[in-house]
Amino acid sequence: MKILMISNHLGVQSGVQRYVQNLLLNLDTDRYQIDLFVGQCPPDQTSTAPALEAHGVHIIAVPDHKKDRIRALAAHLRTHRDYDIIHYHTASKIGAPVCGMMRLLCPRAKIVVHSHIVYPPLTLTWRAAHLVYQLFADYFLGCGVAAGRFVFGCHIDEKPNFSVACNAVDQERFRPDAAARAATRRAYGIADTDRLAGFVGRLNHQKNPLFLMEVFAAMAAQDVRWKLMLVGTGEKEPEMRAAAEAHGLTDRVIFAGVQSDVPAFMNAFDLFLLPSNFEGSPVTLVEAQGCGVPCLASTNVPDDGSVTALVHFLPLAAPLSDWASKADAIAPGGDHADHWQTLAAAGYELKTAARRMEQLYDKLGGQP
Repeated sequence: MKILMISNHLGVQSGVQRYVQNLLLNLDTDRYQIDLFVGQCPPDQTSTAPALEAHGVHIIAVPDHKKDRIRALAAHLRTHRDYDIIHYHTASKIGAPVCGMMRLLCPRAKIVVHSHIVYPPLTLTWRAAHLVYQLFADYFLGCGVAAGRFVFGCHIDEKPNFSVACNAVDQERFRPDAAARAATRRAYGIADTDRLAGFVGRLNHQKNPLFLMEVFAAMAAQDVRWKLMLVGTGEKEPEMRAAAEAHGLTDRVIFAGVQSDVPAFMNAFDLFLLPSNFEGSPVTLVEAQGCGVPCLASTNVPDDGSVTALVHFLPLAAPLSDWASKADAIAPGGDHADHWQTLAAAGYELKTAARRMEQLYDKLGGQP
């Protein structure tokens, strides 16, 4: 069976791309011939390409610019019309006409569209996109029900051709690891008596990092043992550095940059902070739970990925003192407990999720 998977870019910092990488590395590339059509890796990130190519995935990397990618995709499909499945990861309105283009250029393929975002408000143009998606796609996936409803329509989850493909992670990598915790903390000068809050992701508007810095300032005012580690980069980093300086916290905020060994950093945290303005169903929230880390997120983060008792929510409008008090209450510190029995039962174990995706491909492709 020949499959074309379409994603955003090859960088490790994108939650969608990490999901795509996780999925592809666990698909049977002896049974499925997989082409990954994707933007080139941003210069500030490590590429997922070497691991994927070693697993047998053929990568078609094009300029990492939305319009250029669409033009390149059209050119590719004009000369490659023999795909059985097109699996399109989308988080935008423009994906709807792209779906129509794929149907026109590759009429025999079954088109699977896969939503990864909830980004209110639900405008008239989004409602028009719902109709276009439903006109041209064969099957709909969401990282959660909320993400499916937002991108494909409010009642999409009532249709037989919709299902949730949760952002499963690798249990062998994202698990409690006391040795990795100790080593990472030691490397950054984090004492056993320190309390370390952490964040992993892009420092951009979606993740609300300036509010995160305000939350941390309130936490630090309540308890001088708190430090903050930020794993990732983004356009808001200069403003965050300025905010840390304005609060007198430069010696307590660590900008660790983009890191490939995310599990080691997750294990180092006593608390994972995710006060996002909007999300689909963030991979990082599952990764943190896999490592046994208490999580404090905004209520703008859908609760699909809140699988264990580790996850707690507060509205962005709540007083900063409430955020600080909640952080203090849920993050006792010390080595983390294992919650994989609960995560696996909810479908968040990667190999199980990959087998379910293969079953979907076989069903759509008419395989026995």
